[in-house]
Amino acid sequence: MITVLFRWDIKPQYEQAFKEGWSEIIHRNIEKYGALGSRLHKTHDNQWISYSQWSSEQHYKNAQNCQDKHEQARIKMVTAIQKSYEPIIMVPMLDHLLASETSIPQLLP
Repeated sequence: MITVLFRWDIKPQYEQAFKEGWSEIIHRNIEKYGALGSRLHKTHDNQWISYSQWSSEQHYKNAQNCQDKHEQARIKMVTAIQKSYEPIIMVPMLDHLLASETSIPQLLP
C-alpha cells in the first residue's frame, strides 16, 4: 500500500468546483483503479491538501492521465487550481489513523 500527498493553491471563487471535481475523481479512482480512499483538507493559510491511499504504486500510476467520462471533473479541478505542487508518494511505516468518524471514541466528561 502507498499514500500519495497532494497540495494545491485554489482560486477562492472556484473552491466549490474544485471540491466537486475532486470528489468525482476520487470516486472514479476507487471504482476503477484500486484507490482505497482519500481525504481533502484546507489549511489556515488557504492551501488545499489531499492524501489518498492506493493498493500499490502501479494502481496509482494506472489512474494518471486517463481519458474517460470523468474528464469534466478533471477540468473543474484544473480550472480551480492557481498553483499545484508535485505529488509525494509515501509508504506507510506506522498507522494509528481511525478508519472512519464512527470509530472515534466518545470523550468522558
